[in-house]
Amino acid sequence: MRKIAFYIGLTLIAISFIGCVVSFYLLVFSLPAFIVGVILVFLSDQSTKTKLLTTIVPLIAYLPSTYLFLYVYNYSTPKTILIPSEFEGTLRVVYEEKCGRNYDQTDGVKTLTFPENGLLILSEDFDSHVNYNYYLIDEVGNRTEIPQILSFREKVQKLPCVLFSGSGTIELPIEANRTNQEEKGITYTDFYVYNKDTIDRNDYKSQQYFDSMTTAIVNQCRQQK
Repeated sequence: MRKIAFYIGLTLIAISFIGCVVSFYLLVFSLPAFIVGVILVFLSDQSTKTKLLTTIVPLIAYLPSTYLFLYVYNYSTPKTILIPSEFEGTLRVVYEEKCGRNYDQTDGVKTLTFPENGLLILSEDFDSHVNYNYYLIDEVGNRTEIPQILSFREKVQKLPCVLFSGSGTIELPIEANRTNQEEKGITYTDFYVYNKDTIDRNDYKSQQYFDSMTTAIVNQCRQQK
């Protein structure tokens, strides 16, 4: 019975480890399973060394495995993002709009060229990969590469820079007489550009305004299709 406890515990530890690596949102389910697995392992008839290795190795391997998974998951040929040289604030890519444009091509590389308002509407499928090279581009086409930062703390040292803000959907209000299937939610990905200073102007009111602007421009785009 104590031998079976070890294998059940080992299975729970393995499943919870994979769950934690694959998705941060599975932590709430995976951590209790991991704890139960550890308890079962320590109740088994295995040696103390085996018990310690079974429980400690997943903890040590968690961060390296998570970074490796994210690297493999996000691996793709880097796309190029071209940003107006004076731009600062939120960049938004809207996907899956038939009225939108395709990726530009620069030397065979897929390129996202942003207008002055920071809103780019594409007909392309939603892209879940975060693998880009970012450039500020001036009026004559000169490019200056800027880095992507992973946290707000880096913005002071690496100005100008880009922070990936996340993805989402703007749900449009449901109207009783709506029959047009094109009037669906707006799928987008956001980036934030720090250019002249490190002040984050992406507060609630700014976000509301940008969402309203996005809705108005996308609806206008759909009507012109």
